[in-house]
Amino acid sequence: MEAARGTDKRRLYGPSLAAGLLGALGVTVGTARPWMRATASVPGLPTIHAAASGADLVPLAGALGVAMLAAFGAVVATRGFARRILGAAVLAAAVVVLVASIHPAGASGQLTAGLSAKGWSGGGYESATTLWRWLVLVCAGIAGLAGTLTSVYGAQWAEMGSRYDAPTRDSAPPRERPEDLSETDVWRAIDQGRDPTRDV
Repeated sequence: MEAARGTDKRRLYGPSLAAGLLGALGVTVGTARPWMRATASVPGLPTIHAAASGADLVPLAGALGVAMLAAFGAVVATRGFARRILGAAVLAAAVVVLVASIHPAGASGQLTAGLSAKGWSGGGYESATTLWRWLVLVCAGIAGLAGTLTSVYGAQWAEMGSRYDAPTRDSAPPRERPEDLSETDVWRAIDQGRDPTRDV
């Protein structure tokens, strides 16, 4: 039973990583798009339109999206406790994006400034939230969930093989003496980029 549970947790690796990367990418892209639009009518002028992007309203969200992308990329190359730290960092970043996106500060000021720059002199205007803002909210939630799974189960997930680790002196294979090498060994060493005549 315990082995089956462990296998189930390891199967979360791929889906969690994919969901986290997509969520972080959605936050990054969605933050650069318009989150709110405003429309005002001025007598004698065409209808005035203005928009405020996520970067205008929550400048930190875009940077956090990039940071989450980098964190999920680093999960592949790390193991154990480092993955737990990365997962917790992603969760914290996702929570910040969620809170800031639900209550973006200065939205009204950004919209009125945009309208005024196009000839609006005050009065009423209509505003609406775009789908990009909701996309960022959803994607931040997905990234946060993936970060939680990484923090809880990441230490049990598959790791890169030790062949990707930096070689150490102890792990280096012993060199044979040149006079002990056969002709086949000499050519094999040359193919591998080693000098078979060097006696170290």
